[in-house]
Amino acid sequence: MANFKTQIENIAGKTATVGATGQNAYNEMINNFLKQSARAVLNLMPDDVLIRDSIKTNITSDSGITVTDKKVVKVTRAGHGCIEMPLEEKAHLQANSGSIKEPTKRSPVYYIEGQITTGGFLFIKPDPTATEQGQLDFNLYPSPLYNEDSIDNFPDRAEYAVVIGSAIRLLQHKINKMIHEDEDIELTSVAQQELQTVTMMYQDEIARLNGSAGMAQPQQGGE
Repeated sequence: MANFKTQIENIAGKTATVGATGQNAYNEMINNFLKQSARAVLNLMPDDVLIRDSIKTNITSDSGITVTDKKVVKVTRAGHGCIEMPLEEKAHLQANSGSIKEPTKRSPVYYIEGQITTGGFLFIKPDPTATEQGQLDFNLYPSPLYNEDSIDNFPDRAEYAVVIGSAIRLLQHKINKMIHEDEDIELTSVAQQELQTVTMMYQDEIARLNGSAGMAQPQQGGE
């Protein structure tokens, strides 16, 4: 299979570069587009699809687990599914809180709380133990590279959507250059029509992945 850069250029066309420095900058731009697109697609995918490529880790204490770089798919405690609770409910979720919202072994919950230096942590309540473990199923937010042709722990059927989303970003980059540097109105109009066509391809692909006819716009910028 062709690498991601070739697949993207098959949709959006190649971009001329000057010298090794220009080529390296172009490759890094493609890497950024792939990262943005992969994370956007991951966030649009339903959990019942993501679970098939998820990573599982056990939680055995009240210290929580970092989720800064993770897409949370499913959380359980001793075989019981956990419901996510807003952080504002934290005081009600502690043991012996006396609140009617205090979770039980059969109705566990989890919440995510930011830390001072380490990012978001996920906590399960009641606290997991060595004999009543919590489990987190997650997908790592990917950072695919231009010269790769697959994404680890990512649904194979969603990789084409990542390619199309990256092609959209490349076309947008080209259009910006045409407008602000080349000032080529005629060529810009042609590129904008191409962008509309590729955007429709992306919407159709996301709808196919989600098993619906709904249309989803590609997210812009970093995730």
